[in-house]
Amino acid sequence: MNETDIDWSDLRIFLAVARDGSLSSAAKAVGQSAATLSRHIVDLERALGAELFSRLPSGYELTAAGRALTSQAETIEQRFLDIAREFSRRNVSAPIRVSAGTWMTWYLARNIEKLGLSDRNIVFSAIEEVQNIGRREALIGIRNRRPSEPGVAARRTKTVAFAPYAHPNAVRKTDWIAATVNTPSAIWVRANRRDQIRFEVTQPRSLLDLALAGAGHVVLPCFVGDAHNDLVRTDDVIEELSHEQWLVVHGDDRKLPEVRATIDKIARLIGSDRSFDGKS
Repeated sequence: MNETDIDWSDLRIFLAVARDGSLSSAAKAVGQSAATLSRHIVDLERALGAELFSRLPSGYELTAAGRALTSQAETIEQRFLDIAREFSRRNVSAPIRVSAGTWMTWYLARNIEKLGLSDRNIVFSAIEEVQNIGRREALIGIRNRRPSEPGVAARRTKTVAFAPYAHPNAVRKTDWIAATVNTPSAIWVRANRRDQIRFEVTQPRSLLDLALAGAGHVVLPCFVGDAHNDLVRTDDVIEELSHEQWLVVHGDDRKLPEVRATIDKIARLIGSDRSFDGKS
């Protein structure tokens, strides 16, 4: 083996599997398929000439060689992060990646002029899974619960309420539309309206489009549903779905002027909007 046989992408995937203990969980974390991750792991094992995981029915368990590599790979990962952090400090024009779910990304895009972010490069990452702020998968995260991982700072914004909505001229008054993602609202619909589901969508954004077309009832955040005059609430706020919302950033990054200013603007926009708690 020579040093060119090892690719950093293989090490990154190795760390993801080592931390999550399964291909499926790691696949969500890195945004690739489980089959792709498996191939990377096999390539790395061949390059090193050692078995890194025991493949068990319960998941992937590190071998002695895998545990030794974990420590070394984390050292390399930290060096990459240090380089990225130092570059970010020196280069204020570097993109600010904001990770949020479908609906918060929709909200920020809808209010982009009010945000006043035209002086910086913003990358909006619309994803339902939580991205790891500590590993800089995103610079700013918007989450539905207070973070518990070390090294991050959090700022509470609002309580977000959810309610059922439909077009007043819906074709069939009892039909419901469900999303196949594992968000709390999608799970609620599948659990409580199972026998009434007529349509299913893989992307939450399609719920809004179908509801506006009169295809049935959907559960939406009140700041989305109430923003559309063509939709009406068909029942009260679903209290069990209400949650606090948090802006999350790495403890070091929050000191960067451009990051702090971006967080302040997002927090100010949300804080001034009365539609989040469903009481407006």
